[in-house]
Amino acid sequence: MGKGFFRILNAFIAPLLSILIPISLFSFPTQPGNETCGECHSEIFKSFEMNVHGRLQSFEVKGIRGCESCHGSGKEHVESGDPEKILSFKKLSPEESSKVCLRCHITGNLSGWNLSAHSSSEVGCNQCHSIHGKRSLVKSEPQLCLDCHKEIKAKIYYPSHHPLREGKIKCSDCHQHHGSLVKNLKTSDRTNDLCFNCHADKQGPFIFEHAPVVENCGICHEPHGTVANNLLKQNEPFLCFQCHEVHKHAGREGLTYPYTIPATKETSSNPYGKAGWRVAFLTKCTQCHFRIHGTDNPSQTVTGGGKGLIR
Repeated sequence: MGKGFFRILNAFIAPLLSILIPISLFSFPTQPGNETCGECHSEIFKSFEMNVHGRLQSFEVKGIRGCESCHGSGKEHVESGDPEKILSFKKLSPEESSKVCLRCHITGNLSGWNLSAHSSSEVGCNQCHSIHGKRSLVKSEPQLCLDCHKEIKAKIYYPSHHPLREGKIKCSDCHQHHGSLVKNLKTSDRTNDLCFNCHADKQGPFIFEHAPVVENCGICHEPHGTVANNLLKQNEPFLCFQCHEVHKHAGREGLTYPYTIPATKETSSNPYGKAGWRVAFLTKCTQCHFRIHGTDNPSQTVTGGGKGLIR
């Protein structure tokens, strides 16, 4: 049979179907607008108008805008007044409610949500975000984050800490809350690359490098706060001794009598007595190795090959 036969058949069948089958079966019911929802939910409606979702224009989204884009068709709910006839997020699990959000928010930083720590910990979008409110977050940072992350809240009150509670930085300056390839941090490669955004002077490259600076700042530093100075995980020299051996000089006994310095011919005494060497070499490594993050200048020690990081 040729194409002409089907065109003729269609010409007879189409008018017949329009007579036998009511046109209403092919049409969608008229959906109530946001204003209809606002007649009962007035407070939410007023707040929603100021929210980014309420300000979306038709060219910015596909499909239905407004209340029904998240809550589904409200026709039966409006006609019956039955709360069971509308999708309520209060009855959804965090995973279910997040899936509703992900129907639109699926690109950019949100593409890794399903692999994020928040998702795996059963934290839903609406636990942090205000869908109807004027502001995107239910609370401002860092209080929103600290309500759950109690151990971090304790650390920011340690003597050494990033200026989080002072308001100079916020959690989202470093963290990608919606998931990333590197421990929910705003970096796609190394942790160090994130740190160097602020601490550029430590980046290098240096001729004489310190391995942890190249590998991971977190080897020595705890970014949220520590008791030790400079966000170090432990005080010196114990932190350094995790990788480096103790100086052999620390085992020597100091002089207990006055002595003459050959270069200046001055007489001096050792106030620490026999413990002098131990005090000098077991107190603070960076007192001598102060270029601990790297330097282009070789140290003057022969045995160290210029890698002493002392100038």
